[in-house]
Amino acid sequence: MSRNSSLLSAAALLAVAVSAVAPLHAQQIETAKPAPAGGVKPLGRVSGFPDWVTSVAWSPDGRHVAAGSYKLVKLFDGATRKELAVLKVPSGYVKGLAFSPDGKRLVSGAYQGVIAWNVEERKPQFELRGHRGYVTGVAFSPDGRTVATSSEDLTVRLWNAADGTPGIVIEGHEHPVQGVAFSPDGSTLATAAGDPDRVTRPGEARLWDAATGEEKAALPAPHKRATTDVAFSPDGHFLVTTSDDETINVYDVGTLKALGFFAKHQRPTNAAVFSPDGEKVLSAAGGRAKGGNTVMIWNRADGDPLATIPAHPQPVLALALSPDGRTLASGGQDKSLAFWDVSAVLGIPAPASVEPGVRNAESPENSALRTPHSALAQVQQPAAQRAKPFVRVGIIGLDTSHVTAFTNVLNDPNPQPDVAGFKVVAAYPQGSPDIKSSVDRRPGFTKAMQDKGVEIVDSIPALLDKVDVVLLETNDGRPHLEQVLPVLKAKKRVFIDKPIAGSLADCIAIFEASKKYGVPLFSSSSLRFGSDTQAVAKGSIGKVTYAEATSPSPIEKTHPDLFWYGIHGVEALFTVMGTGCREVTRTTTEEGKIKVVGKWDGDRTGVFIEAKGYSGKAVGTAGEVKMGGDVSYRALVAQFVHYFKTGEVPVRPEETIEMFAFMEAADESKRQNGAAVALAPLIEKAREQAKQRLAELDK
Repeated sequence: MSRNSSLLSAAALLAVAVSAVAPLHAQQIETAKPAPAGGVKPLGRVSGFPDWVTSVAWSPDGRHVAAGSYKLVKLFDGATRKELAVLKVPSGYVKGLAFSPDGKRLVSGAYQGVIAWNVEERKPQFELRGHRGYVTGVAFSPDGRTVATSSEDLTVRLWNAADGTPGIVIEGHEHPVQGVAFSPDGSTLATAAGDPDRVTRPGEARLWDAATGEEKAALPAPHKRATTDVAFSPDGHFLVTTSDDETINVYDVGTLKALGFFAKHQRPTNAAVFSPDGEKVLSAAGGRAKGGNTVMIWNRADGDPLATIPAHPQPVLALALSPDGRTLASGGQDKSLAFWDVSAVLGIPAPASVEPGVRNAESPENSALRTPHSALAQVQQPAAQRAKPFVRVGIIGLDTSHVTAFTNVLNDPNPQPDVAGFKVVAAYPQGSPDIKSSVDRRPGFTKAMQDKGVEIVDSIPALLDKVDVVLLETNDGRPHLEQVLPVLKAKKRVFIDKPIAGSLADCIAIFEASKKYGVPLFSSSSLRFGSDTQAVAKGSIGKVTYAEATSPSPIEKTHPDLFWYGIHGVEALFTVMGTGCREVTRTTTEEGKIKVVGKWDGDRTGVFIEAKGYSGKAVGTAGEVKMGGDVSYRALVAQFVHYFKTGEVPVRPEETIEMFAFMEAADESKRQNGAAVALAPLIEKAREQAKQRLAELDK
């Protein structure tokens, strides 16, 4: 199925021209030596299409491959990949193609037109009338009785596959529907939708009852941009969606849970298919910028990449995998159809023998179907002796003990499952010349990271070239806004260690930049994820009516008082209290330590107290417990690893902003000799300052 999906009159149907069976011209074939064993083998590339190859389908019996382009469908022999016929289509690109389960019928969808073809006779049987825009996807039900078509007109239509009689019209999407798929048992339809021209609108993915057209569910964790394709695993237990936001989501169909994402493409993802065993996914990407026009093969369970194929010099638009899982066909904007032997990567055993009358694709008589030897070097397959692939983590700032603590967890040779698959590979040491602790600590931590095998680079751009995700660890919050902007522009997910910024205005500006570039992020102290604090946050004592948290709070003159270290206790406090703080009063304890009292909506109270250690208590409608005393770096690592995988942030921006307003209000209360300071005016003023900051920096 592909993301790239006129009504025909009777006269037009009669005029459909079908080409004779014809061999490929020599200039349409790129030839080469076979690839080495164990990797992806390029088998052939067919050029000669009039325009982009926007859809590809393989017949269930493996006998035929169909590829759609502008105003035509080309039909090929599945074994020899020789061209058999050209099926002419009256209008537009053929963006949807599907064979019937018995392989005898092919349905194509183009602009306002859906045609059912007799494969053996190479002739149209009937047309399906009704869509008012491009048909973007076509799918047969497993029993072959129903055809589903998706369209830019925001609908999905079901048809009687025997004669084209219209059935249910499914409505409900707010954006053009880009793809449709039947579950293997035929009970459910999955649809992908989104408007590629409205980049601020999230994509949609939904499940529907195939018998009634009733919506079953909207899938969680929607893509940030248009959803472009959808595919079920062969057993129906899993679903993948692709998107213009450059990621691929994986869902458990039974629980409707978003399991994670794969985000190695760094270009819009356009199509995806499962391996026959459902354990691996093959996905296509390309668009919006040069490069990155790849097909990738990866593990469905954890997103680990297995192979990368630079399949086309321009965006890859469509994929289809042969029924035996051995051969992948890819179509692209370069007007070509390419074939790849992916059996070794997918773990498909070699066939025991070749049936009489069917030539092996690697036999001498088919040597003309092999791609150039130069393409061989571009197929990036991990060597047998290479360790399991991982997501590359980069660090900005080496002036805090967090960098070694986090690296120890991520780079552990035997990591726990919830943090596995990530490795710190590069770091930029940047520190702060006017903070003594930063100047003093940076050389030692730089050396420690080098000893761990981490490459030290000399700039943030150099770091971004080497990594997939980023930990912003500079101890000084003041430069964080400037440091994170190039990361967001590069579309790389980033965790920002405490404090997220050196001012409330910069904190807001960071989240505004996050929204602008479509890259979610979060910041947190490790105190938030202590087990006792999390238990309270999850309701162990009911609704919290009073809480207090303590932590050390040494003052750093470059930051508001609580920003530097008191933030740890404030983070624990907000974890159990949540948002809704209206005003703050700052005083001191009998020992002269900082004491900040916040008043929350619903007559609730939260208190921060400066102390030597970490502790606290919470009082709720169902009891009172201790909290705030559990510091766990590993728990925080597990949280940002989950975020890197899924894009789901464990801390809402609104809570972090209110937390920083709480701390800034505490400073203002101090300046006003303990007067109560409302948070809302501070936040409103900071939002205006944030706009100015972004205008100055983000040019």
